[in-house]
Amino acid sequence: MRIPLSDFESFLKNKNLKDRTIENYLYYFNKFHYDVFNQETVSRFIAMASNRNSVARAFLLNLKRFLTLNYKELLISDELKVDISNVELPTITGRIKKRVIRPIHHDDIFIIEQCLRYEKERLQLLLSYFCALRLGELFKMTIVSIDWDKWKRDKSKMGEAIVLGKGDKEGTAYIPREIMTRIAKYIHTQNFISIDSFLFRDPKKEYNFSALSRAWQLKLASAGIKARVAKLDGFGKPIPNTTVHPHRLRHSYASYLINEVGMDVRKVQVMLRHSDISSTQIYTHVEEQLLKDELSVIPYRKSES
Repeated sequence: MRIPLSDFESFLKNKNLKDRTIENYLYYFNKFHYDVFNQETVSRFIAMASNRNSVARAFLLNLKRFLTLNYKELLISDELKVDISNVELPTITGRIKKRVIRPIHHDDIFIIEQCLRYEKERLQLLLSYFCALRLGELFKMTIVSIDWDKWKRDKSKMGEAIVLGKGDKEGTAYIPREIMTRIAKYIHTQNFISIDSFLFRDPKKEYNFSALSRAWQLKLASAGIKARVAKLDGFGKPIPNTTVHPHRLRHSYASYLINEVGMDVRKVQVMLRHSDISSTQIYTHVEEQLLKDELSVIPYRKSES
């Protein structure tokens, strides 16, 4: 996805902003040299010290609004539109504190699983986590996506599935044998028409990625609250950084592999289907950032507590 500079500039001028303000936003637009606007690219942009200021924050807010309002004209797919809508931006003025996605503890995944009613939903959760699937990859999975012949030859090993990422780019997802067994049972209980049937779509309904992903995110967020993984504020509303959502599942498994299992970051890069290792290295900094956050609130002197 290429974002036209001229279109963004016209959008800013139509808001009757001052010339100096427009110049500043276009300056940061040229610094935002990523092909996509999503949580990962925004996090990398904010990670640069020179971008941690109120002008850069305002630029991101305007760019997100521009993309959201003009997604049809820019030929942005439903899948990318959901990614853009889900981007969490800094909400404070002045100096920007980089928002860290807190990983969900590995054991909490199974508590969340018990808070989902149907096996279909539980499999969506487990595949999203253990295979680090993006929403689009999850809903494009078919029965034949999985290499059943290879798995049947040796069920003691992980299964493999071809998944379609952004732009229908093919990648390999590795499925734990326990989940493979459950998928096989799930398939036998459903009335799938053919091996080309999608695992998690209703064949009786017209495919609408936005509606499907929104429904799944609501169920996932609700399960996170029931499992007490998501924290509520004084008004009973979920605290944003604790909400359970698909990207957080993907992020959590990557963090688990790197920070607890000790897996090499390049192997995790392959598992995440990242073409650029710098995207994967975001997860290596999470524990350091969380440690820094916790250390920062410890009083310098005991009398300050």
